[in-house]
Amino acid sequence: MERIGAFDAVSETMERMEKSGVLLVSGERGNPMTIGWGTVGIVWGRPIFTVLVRPSRCSFRFMEGTAAFTVNVMGDRYEKEIALCGSKSGREVDKVAACGFTLARGELAEAPFIAESAVHYECRTVHKTNVINADLEGGIVKHYYPQGDFHRVYFGEILGVFRGSSPRAP
Repeated sequence: MERIGAFDAVSETMERMEKSGVLLVSGERGNPMTIGWGTVGIVWGRPIFTVLVRPSRCSFRFMEGTAAFTVNVMGDRYEKEIALCGSKSGREVDKVAACGFTLARGELAEAPFIAESAVHYECRTVHKTNVINADLEGGIVKHYYPQGDFHRVYFGEILGVFRGSSPRAP
C-alpha cells in the first residue's frame, strides 16, 4: 500500500463518483454505502473530504457513532458491488459479505477500509452540519428532497490517502 498526497487521486475519485459512485465505510464493523455526492478541498487550512448522508440511512447511525470514516474508490470490475451497496440497507444485509469484500484497519483513522479499493481516503470528522430546507433553491428541494429527508454533511479531515491495499485484520 502506497501513501500518496491528499489531492493526488482527486480526478480519479470524482470521475468514479460521477460514473457509478464510491463507497463510504463507517462504523466499527464497516458498513459500505455508495455515495455519488462529495467534495474534496481545503477548509480551515486542512484537506477535507465532505460526504452527505441522509438520516434515514443505516450509515447515518454509524457516522454519528464514530469520529472517522473512509472513502473507497473501487475499480471498474466492482460496479455490481457498488450498485448493491447503493440499493441494499446494512440493516438487512451484511454488504461486506455479500460483495466478498475484505475489510482492513486504517493506518491513520479509526475506521476500516475496503482492501480491494484502488484508492482509499482515511478521514476524521471535524465538523457536521445539516442541509436546511429554507436555505436551498426550490428546484433542488423539489428534485432531491421530495420526502424531506435532508442530508447531514460531514467534513472529514483527510489524514491519509492510499493507493493499493495491504489487508490487515480490522
